[in-house]
Amino acid sequence: MAIEVADKKEKKEFFKSLRKRARKRRNPFSIMFELTYCCNFRCFHCYLPGSRREEKELSTKQVFSILEQLKDMGVYNIGFTGGEALLRKDIFEILNYANKCGFKYGLLTNGYLIDEETAKRLKQANVNKVDITFNALNPEIFDAATQVKGSFKRVKKAVEILNNKKIQVAIKSTCMSINKNELFSVSRYARRLGIPYRIDGEILPCRSGYKECADKFSLNAKEIYAIRRRVYPEMFENKNGSRSRPRRKKNRLFNCGVGLASFSLNPYGRMNLCLEIDYPGYNVLSEGVSACWEKMKRDVDNLNNAGEFVCSDCDLRKYCGWCPGRSFMETGKFSNCSDYFRARAKERKLMAKRRNESYG
Repeated sequence: MAIEVADKKEKKEFFKSLRKRARKRRNPFSIMFELTYCCNFRCFHCYLPGSRREEKELSTKQVFSILEQLKDMGVYNIGFTGGEALLRKDIFEILNYANKCGFKYGLLTNGYLIDEETAKRLKQANVNKVDITFNALNPEIFDAATQVKGSFKRVKKAVEILNNKKIQVAIKSTCMSINKNELFSVSRYARRLGIPYRIDGEILPCRSGYKECADKFSLNAKEIYAIRRRVYPEMFENKNGSRSRPRRKKNRLFNCGVGLASFSLNPYGRMNLCLEIDYPGYNVLSEGVSACWEKMKRDVDNLNNAGEFVCSDCDLRKYCGWCPGRSFMETGKFSNCSDYFRARAKERKLMAKRRNESYG
């Protein structure tokens, strides 16, 4: 057992060093690939504007061509997502081709279509990990979120089938007002199965700009903090659980891997900064993936040097998880302050002050 743990630590450090080197050299390391916008669920909190079909989605041949280009660029990890990627009739052709190219890849799915045979084919395709959204253990709440009756039963069975077949499966939940009392139970369920579990504290506004659901069902910082303390008690072993360093860097607009080692591709062959926003939408079919990546790096550099970075002197920077993509969705500009994150940062600052006073 000790050797197995050591191996895991070594692998983690190895992959960390690869990622760090890719960022330093500005080579794409990990990308997200949306294979379709079709979906069999109607989750009200989804950031995609429905099962849209604005253009003809990529053909199998076009996906293969893009995968070959990604391989030539040295991309290491791909996350295939949707929509619901398993709705594509050629999904296993794509996964097998990704495996043939040597990618480490994962599948993000709602799990509804996974049965014994599908799980068997996923294992044969050498999928590295399957991520499944799992928002509640109460069937009624689960089905209310997906708006598909009976979805809980099928998704729970899918999780257990994958786990029994020794396919790495992880589940995740979005913190919402309708399921906030369910998340601790979901975390205990994951621990019983011995699988990873994570929660997302933010409901993203829809890409179309519609954010009524995000405003209606989002939790405040205090509620999310309380949930995290119950779900991840090991993260709060120090006396106050406070952060020791600023959450934001002063000299960079993007704190993530955007423009350094990551990007996303949509089902129409457009390259975007990330999954959350349809920008800049470079056409990899006509320009090629490598050329689009070079353009994106220049775009990110220009944004980082715009001279309008509002966070550099903000007294909330230490508490803020601000994302320029969220600002773009809210205001149409990456460098603007986000009302959502500013409000959350104020809440965190007040909470930190109260914790320090109680331990003072």
